[in-house]
Amino acid sequence: MEKLIAHRGIHNENIKENSYDGILKALESDKYIGVEFDVRVTFDNEIILYHDSYYNNKLVRNTYYKEMPKYVVRLQDILKINSNKIFLIEIKNIENNYDKFIKLLNKYKNKNIYVMSFSNKVIDKINISNRKYKIGVLNYVLNTNLNIKKLDFVAILNNLLNESLIKELNDLEIFSYGIIKKKNYKNVYYIIDK
Repeated sequence: MEKLIAHRGIHNENIKENSYDGILKALESDKYIGVEFDVRVTFDNEIILYHDSYYNNKLVRNTYYKEMPKYVVRLQDILKINSNKIFLIEIKNIENNYDKFIKLLNKYKNKNIYVMSFSNKVIDKINISNRKYKIGVLNYVLNTNLNIKKLDFVAILNNLLNESLIKELNDLEIFSYGIIKKKNYKNVYYIIDK
């Protein structure tokens, strides 16, 4: 079985990306071994699944959860879904909510949770000693100043993935994104749209 991760869930004209239905469909599908989704924090400190910085010309971080569209779901509601598949969480912004985020992730310690960010600072903040989730950095090639010994996995743009980089990363799990042409490397997960 290929190691495919559904990018923002299974979405189409009727199902929004990062929605409860899209995430659930991906987790129920035999095609995928996991699902990737984005999280942000609202003005009232709800950690939600949402990709964009803005909603209705207003920053999400300045928007109350109740003002968001009905399909926008809280992270805690997604983590309640009964599945052993990978929950690959991309942190877009959680700013001063690190403690709440960590507590929520550790509450679901039986889940297969992976957390990543483009920001090394964010990874450092969530890298606590007793964590029950795995951490990684997005766009590893541009974040090589980060100590990879602190990481469980990396995410790499597909066209930068090669045998020597895989060897350099040694035992780390690798998630490849931006798939133009899928390469068949062992121990690499592929984040794909449909």
